[in-house]
Amino acid sequence: MTLSIVCDGVSPQVAVSPRGQNRGVATRIVRRNRTIAVGALVALVIILIVSLVSCGSGGGGQPASDLPVAAPLPPYDTTLTDASVRTIPLVTVVEEAWVADTAEKTGIPARALAAYAGGAVRLALTWPECGVTWNTLAGIGWVESHHGELFGDVIKEDGFMSVPIFGLPLVGDGTMNIPDFDDGNFDGSADFDRAVGPMQIIPQTWAAWNVDANGDGDPNGQQVDDSVVAAANYLCYSSATMTTADGWKQGLWSYNQLDSYADDVRAKANEYAAAMGLR
Repeated sequence: MTLSIVCDGVSPQVAVSPRGQNRGVATRIVRRNRTIAVGALVALVIILIVSLVSCGSGGGGQPASDLPVAAPLPPYDTTLTDASVRTIPLVTVVEEAWVADTAEKTGIPARALAAYAGGAVRLALTWPECGVTWNTLAGIGWVESHHGELFGDVIKEDGFMSVPIFGLPLVGDGTMNIPDFDDGNFDGSADFDRAVGPMQIIPQTWAAWNVDANGDGDPNGQQVDDSVVAAANYLCYSSATMTTADGWKQGLWSYNQLDSYADDVRAKANEYAAAMGLR
C-alpha cells in the first residue's frame, strides 16, 4: 500500500496501490492478510489525522499569525487632537530626547525613527482603533529600504532622500505585473509602475493615500514623513485593527503577500522592542 497526502487547502488525497493476490490461498492465510489489512488501515487513519493537523497548522499560504511585541506610544504632547496633529510637522510630534535615546538603542537612524514614532502617535489620534505601532512601521521601513540606506543613501534632516529610491519595474519578471497607472507622475516612468521612496509605495496606493505629513504643502513619496503616514493609513484601512494577530497579519498582507515578508517585519519589530527592554 502506498500513501500520498496533499495539503491542498481542501482535504488530503489518498492514493492506494492494490497488490495482486494469488487465487486459492488457504483460509488461514486470508484471515492473516485481513488482520494485516486492518492494522494497515488503522495506521493509515493515524497518518491522515496527523497530516490534517499539519496541513491546518502551516500550509495554508498565510503568514504566521504571531503578533509582534507592541511598543507603547512614545512621549508626546497630550494636548494634541485628531485635528491638530494633522497640522504640525510629523518630526515635531515626539519628544526629541526619546528619539535620540531610542535611535541609539535600536540603531534606527534618528530621522527615520522620528517619522515612525510620529506616525504611530498621529494614527493613534486619527485612527485610534487601528493600533499600528512605531516598531511595526520601523520593521516595514527596514525591510523595504533599510530606513532609506539600502543603496548607501540617507534620509536628510528635511526628511527627503539624498537620492530618490525607486523599486524594480513591476513588469512580471520576478515581480508583480502592474500596468502603468500614473503616466510617470509619481514613479518617474510612463512605461511601467514601480515602488517609490523609503516605504516603497506603488502609484495606486499613493493615489489613494498620499498625505502631506511634513507640512510643506506637497505630498511626496520620497519624503519620509509623507511616506510613513501614507503607509500607516493604508495598513489601517486594510485591517480592522492591528492589535490582534489576525489583524496585524491582514494589514501586512495588504502590503506584501509573502510569508517571508511578514516574518522579516515581525522579526525586526521584535528586535527593536527588545532593544527597548520590551518582551
